[in-house]
Amino acid sequence: MAPYLAGIFLFLGGVAVVVSFALYISARKISADVPELEERLARYISREIQQPTDLLPHDNLVKLRDQVQKLNELTSTTGQTLPLLFSRLEKLIPDGVWLVTLHYQSRMNEATLVAEAHYAEQLTEFMGRLERSELFSQVLLTRQTQRAESGNAIQFEIQLRGKQ
Repeated sequence: MAPYLAGIFLFLGGVAVVVSFALYISARKISADVPELEERLARYISREIQQPTDLLPHDNLVKLRDQVQKLNELTSTTGQTLPLLFSRLEKLIPDGVWLVTLHYQSRMNEATLVAEAHYAEQLTEFMGRLERSELFSQVLLTRQTQRAESGNAIQFEIQLRGKQ
């Protein structure tokens, strides 16, 4: 039985030598990679955002915020933007009706528009669409005229107040 045990010990010894050699090679490779890894780490650290030193003091920031808020209040609009109003009106204007003028006061959320059509029914349809829309709280016909110079076109002046 001694030769059998001697074979096992010889085999285990060989495995231990092979594993030791593999560990030695791996350790050397890792040791060789350390300088490159340290250099990469230094590059990442240098890219970090440093704490800014030129920040305004807290009191100045509060004053600046208040000034910006006051300016925003002065320039703010209560209504919709003009491009949005145009887009919404475009969807409501029936065929055969064209917009002649539009005066819009965004702070008041009010508009006065002049529209023309060849037939009164077209403008009546337009008024109905404006009144049925969910966009305006008030739709008033303020003037109606017949324009001979534009081929007897009918012209309406309409005042609109947007919903708040």
